[in-house]
Amino acid sequence: MSTTLAEASKRFVAELNNLIGREVQVVLSNGEVYRGVLHAVDNQLNIVLANAASKAGEKFVRVFIMYRYIVHIDSVEKRIDLREFAKHAEKVFPGMVKYVEETNTVLIGDKVRVSEVGVEGVGPVAERAKRLFEEFLKSKGIE
Repeated sequence: MSTTLAEASKRFVAELNNLIGREVQVVLSNGEVYRGVLHAVDNQLNIVLANAASKAGEKFVRVFIMYRYIVHIDSVEKRIDLREFAKHAEKVFPGMVKYVEETNTVLIGDKVRVSEVGVEGVGPVAERAKRLFEEFLKSKGIE
């Protein structure tokens, strides 16, 4: 199956959005390096880092970086692959679980969404999914 440019672009944006609120390291074209929490991204891919520090140790509440100076952005945090959780959840919620690779999320029914951040939704299915997700994270040594 080939991926169209539009699909690839959509995946890129989804991956970048998944980094919002997470610690990243940004390398600039002049060799400078900043580490901080990705706070915001605009439609041109300019970014804002919160609670950032330079490689030299300078600390900043906010750093605004223009897209044209960014060489690469590295996620510092270890990512949880929710594909395994989806398989586990399928045993509890047969036929109700869908793993969405582009966003690394698990959908349970039509009202519950599980991401690396946690479980979104209300009601008995959401409550059971929250307990299941907590057990899953604990079994992986993540709390």
